[in-house]
Amino acid sequence: AHAALLTFSATAVAAREVCVAGDGAWTAKVCYSDLAGPTGYDHPILGDTPEWTELVYSPGPTGLAAGETPWSWRFERGFFEDIAPRMADLDADGRAEIVAVHTDPTKGARLVVISTDRTRLAATAFIGQRHRWLAPAGVGDFDGGGRVEIAYVDRPHLARELVFVRLEGKALREVARLPGYSNHRIGDAKIIGGTRNCGQGDELVLADADWNRVVAVKLGAEPVDLGRFSPAAVKDALACR
Repeated sequence: AHAALLTFSATAVAAREVCVAGDGAWTAKVCYSDLAGPTGYDHPILGDTPEWTELVYSPGPTGLAAGETPWSWRFERGFFEDIAPRMADLDADGRAEIVAVHTDPTKGARLVVISTDRTRLAATAFIGQRHRWLAPAGVGDFDGGGRVEIAYVDRPHLARELVFVRLEGKALREVARLPGYSNHRIGDAKIIGGTRNCGQGDELVLADADWNRVVAVKLGAEPVDLGRFSPAAVKDALACR
């Protein structure tokens, strides 16, 4: 149910992620958040996709939930270096959180989580160097323990490490780091793969480090080789074919 929501693309005007009725980690209400305000950071890692100075949370087709109002978020320094924000209920409180990549012009990227009521900001550490980036990979219960993890690939063109973190209060705690994976190629305007559930729990679908194979990954289990890499193979894997 999650797979289609976890491969993103963007235009040069705005990026939008629609949060539809769903199960698992996804909130059930209809809503969306946008990234706005392109900026001129000289790092075309996502091709022609611009960086964004502002995250905007706005009513969806059925409006905001009771007590909610539209809002926007800007960091004092840096911008969103991402394709689109992702929305998921990360702590099972019935409200969505927004997941995005925030980049500092000298410290590189980090993963951030912003609650839709704006009471919480959680983040990983910055990678620590200019022009260093991370690519979100998926959201789900990847160890079968009943709690939600966020997965991302740390420097998918260099380090190629798959990282799992959990939202705990106002912090993102790293729970696992696995070498040998990637989900993005330099210049691509898409992040490949995402989360699937083919009846055996949530799994991540992405590429191996050399982009030769499509693999499915769960915490605490051996990765499953799903065949030779191609965009069509990734699409089939996400659809459990």
